[in-house]
Amino acid sequence: MKFGGIIMKKEKKSILLLVLLSAGLLTACGNQKQASSSSKKISSEQTSAEKSSNSSQKSSSKKSSAAVVESSSSAKNTTGSSTSNSTSASSGSSVASTNRLNTFNQQLRKTLGNVILPTVDGLGTGSDKLNVRYEGDQANYTISYSVGSVARQFNDSAVTNEIPYVQLKKTSYGTSSEASAQVDYVSQDDLNGLPTIDLGHNITGYEDAGAGQRYLSWHEGKWLITVHAAAVNQQDPKPLATNIVNMLESYRLPAPTQYGAIRADVANSYGSRNQVITWQQNNVVYQLSAHDITTAIKMAASMK
Repeated sequence: MKFGGIIMKKEKKSILLLVLLSAGLLTACGNQKQASSSSKKISSEQTSAEKSSNSSQKSSSKKSSAAVVESSSSAKNTTGSSTSNSTSASSGSSVASTNRLNTFNQQLRKTLGNVILPTVDGLGTGSDKLNVRYEGDQANYTISYSVGSVARQFNDSAVTNEIPYVQLKKTSYGTSSEASAQVDYVSQDDLNGLPTIDLGHNITGYEDAGAGQRYLSWHEGKWLITVHAAAVNQQDPKPLATNIVNMLESYRLPAPTQYGAIRADVANSYGSRNQVITWQQNNVVYQLSAHDITTAIKMAASMK
């Protein structure tokens, strides 16, 4: 009996041990499942975070690209606006310069009556500071055109201190014959026999030289054109004569009643007006003297 009791006690211990082992195994399995579930949850959260991050990066990239496009578009608009403003300013300056000369012409006609005047100022630059003054009356007057440091009112007394780049004079005489005698004109007969120079456009120039001076002359219609050069200074009249011939292909000078003359000089100095255009209209002689022959021709050709 004692032996049997011992055996029963041993069997109870074995059963208890088995129960404890089973509980341990179940607990371990539970923990593994929880760990696996927790791992899956973490992995899922990481994947979700990565997707969210990628989505955020894509969205940010798209916004960044849109900002670049918008910035580029804005820059183009700014450039376009700048170009437009520059063109507008240039155009405005040109219009202002033209209006300035037109305004002076209107004021001159109010004072002198219905006289003919240049409609272009002949300037390359400085038109916005063009100043005009005059003296005389409708029959005899002198108009001075100058470029000042500032734009001044018509006939402002301060303009007398400026050096004119052009002066236009009108002188009236008793008869047409008396007026024509004031023009320094020589006929073709006076030129025949002199050495000739081809000036282009079927124009032949005649050169008269002596006493260290050279004069190259030719006729175009009722006009006598003469270019002076100082031989003692190694000056050649042909280049300037050729330029004048070329200009007169594009610019039509006023039609003289009988005579017209252009006297151009190869040399000029500051303040000089030794480029002179003179022509007769009935009993009136007009004379336009300028510092530059190109300016003189442009202004004379524009007179209306």
